[in-house]
Amino acid sequence: MKKLNRILIGIVFLVIAGGLAHNHAQDKSSASPVYVEHQKVEASYKHSLPIPDLFAGQSGNANYRVRASRHDDPTEVEIHTLDTDIFYVTTGTATFVAGGTAPDAKQISPTELRGKTINGATTYNLSQGDVMVVPRGIPHQFQAIPSAPFLYMEVKVR
Repeated sequence: MKKLNRILIGIVFLVIAGGLAHNHAQDKSSASPVYVEHQKVEASYKHSLPIPDLFAGQSGNANYRVRASRHDDPTEVEIHTLDTDIFYVTTGTATFVAGGTAPDAKQISPTELRGKTINGATTYNLSQGDVMVVPRGIPHQFQAIPSAPFLYMEVKVR
């Protein structure tokens, strides 16, 4: 029953977040519903990194991506210069920090920075059912994963 609830909540989140992100799409004339079968969602949770997209918008000009994400260990500090992250936690707990500065952040691509340390951030204890929204430009990091695996649905909106 718990697994079924997680799947249903994940699908509802996909539909809601995908619909919200799609409302910002440049070309609304090509809008169509997106359905992702629960088997594909569950299979995506088995991956650690790289994380495969469940859906990445329409016709190559996507302004959002949807992923089933998993962390077993802490992550590096991330800063996305163009993307806002929206997380919906489905399983596990994590200590997440966001805000402040990342003094050692280095550019790894034109729109992404990574670092090892984050200063002056706010700490959040994430657990099943929580939603976290991290606007673009905000340093963030999963600092501890006490109950691995930590699973969440992720929507990146550009």
